[in-house]
Amino acid sequence: MTQPKSAATSMEDHEERIKRHLSASREIAKNLDFDDELSFEMGLPSPGRRTFLKTSGVVAASAALAGCGDQTGQSTPSDDDEDSGTPEAEQSETVQLEAHQYEFQPQEIRVPPNTELTIEFTKSTFEKASDFALHSFYLEDPYDIGPIELPESTDDEAFDSVTFVTDEEGTFDFECSVYCGDGHAQMNGQLYVVPEGESVDEVDFTDMETLKERHEILKEESELAQEPQHDLDLRDIMVVTERNNGSVAMIDTVNDEFLERVENVGKAIHVHDFHPELPEQTREGAYVYTQSRQGEMYKIDLFDFERVAVADAGTDARDIAVSRDGDYVIGGFYNPNHLVICDADTMEPLKRIPTHTVNPDGESLGSRVCSLYDVPEEGLFLAGLKEGGEVWLIDYTQDDFPVVATIECGRTLHDGFFTEDGRYFMIASQTDNQMDIVDTQKREHAAAIPMDAVPHPGPGALYPDEDLAFTTHAGAPSVGVWDTNTWEAEEMIDVRGSGLFIRKHENSDYVWADVILTDTEDDAYVYTIDPNTLEVDQEIDCSQWGADAAIHPEFSRDGEKVYISVWQGDNESILVFDPNTGELLTQIEDLLAPTGKFLGVRAEGH
Repeated sequence: MTQPKSAATSMEDHEERIKRHLSASREIAKNLDFDDELSFEMGLPSPGRRTFLKTSGVVAASAALAGCGDQTGQSTPSDDDEDSGTPEAEQSETVQLEAHQYEFQPQEIRVPPNTELTIEFTKSTFEKASDFALHSFYLEDPYDIGPIELPESTDDEAFDSVTFVTDEEGTFDFECSVYCGDGHAQMNGQLYVVPEGESVDEVDFTDMETLKERHEILKEESELAQEPQHDLDLRDIMVVTERNNGSVAMIDTVNDEFLERVENVGKAIHVHDFHPELPEQTREGAYVYTQSRQGEMYKIDLFDFERVAVADAGTDARDIAVSRDGDYVIGGFYNPNHLVICDADTMEPLKRIPTHTVNPDGESLGSRVCSLYDVPEEGLFLAGLKEGGEVWLIDYTQDDFPVVATIECGRTLHDGFFTEDGRYFMIASQTDNQMDIVDTQKREHAAAIPMDAVPHPGPGALYPDEDLAFTTHAGAPSVGVWDTNTWEAEEMIDVRGSGLFIRKHENSDYVWADVILTDTEDDAYVYTIDPNTLEVDQEIDCSQWGADAAIHPEFSRDGEKVYISVWQGDNESILVFDPNTGELLTQIEDLLAPTGKFLGVRAEGH
């Protein structure tokens, strides 16, 4: 008879599952038996499996892996698939791919379109932790190949392969879908199917000359509308990421209406930041800047919703920030491991800063950049180094943009937010399960506050009346609360499930948060917390409006409305609620997988 797991073991398993979940694409999560497929870190479900041209025999692996959960299986084509009209290839090419802990080699595969591409898997090794014995390979939609199991192998000869035709141009991610330790999220790469006429030679994004060549002005400033082509205060425009469509939707938060869609700004935009002069309503400040996961940084006009300029500075990225003086934009990248500073007017790259450091365990490594901010009143950019476990401060008032401080924090940094006075930055250390506090004036580490499993504050929540700050946890059904004067944990509030985002507006009575990554119907819930009693006040089941998931609460400028992104099959939308009563006010429809929502009022934070 199977013995029940202890509560502690169950929580450990849940935390490991969440770590896999957060580092997986949506389709990988599906193949890992994460039924909800709803992480903010994920994309959209693919419309269906593509046809394999041929697949060699796959070596099955059945070893139990420490902390790895269910094993993935190999999809093989049926006889019917072979006759389903596969595309014709104009040439063929074979690439050998190795899977190591924690990287693929090569990380980028570049081929012309309409190539019959064979990927041969030649090695699968586990240098960091011998407890693991299996990697996998999954190539995202529209190719939708795998996951293919890659059991441990130290030989140089191919032990497996897959062949398909590259009939879709663009950049497509491939990843490992089996968790293999804390560095698992680095196990990704890109298939780049080069557009007709472009060189297949690999782009060196570490070369400044190359970065400058890949910069492009799309519309001259003189060609832009000199007055808004709408009657809105720019602070009331909400820029919404439409995840897999490579677009953003512009929303009127006064009338709660869809305004316009800006296409071709990069897939899965993670962050938008606004020009600090935006509140002045002048031509000089009417811009929003984006950072897509594909590495492009776009400047978008908010008078007429035009793309203005782009800096293509890598193949995988997450964050962007604009300097308080409005002169510079900085982008943080996963691949390559670097920061790139651009001229905010033209988006021309000015400086590249490699993010190589020594992590808390004494290992020399390149680190992904997980968070970027302008430090209020300091003339500094703040960069969080994910694997590096450090916060860097970069002085943009000096011509050479020096890194003037490196502040040691915990392991596996993520996102964070400032105290109300802008002095302290509070950043999640997800492996150490703590919030690290950085004093940006003294430029030192101030405190580490124990939290629950995998803190994930997103933009965070503050309640200045009681000097309180809040975070959700991606690995536990709780909200952590701490005192921003004493840096002591105040409360761990039990909630319906793990979550990713939590928000509070000064004019709202309640803190709002989401539930996600539970693999249950609870993912359709959002809830409110009374910041005075530190108790859950109300739970709202968004499935009553057809939602399968409800994420990312964001307030209107006046705090009188709160917006929730919902996914509900083909009818994705934003629900608008009264933030104090929880009453549904309206629904903004016909959006394309809305996720992150960023309001122009954020420019006032500069």
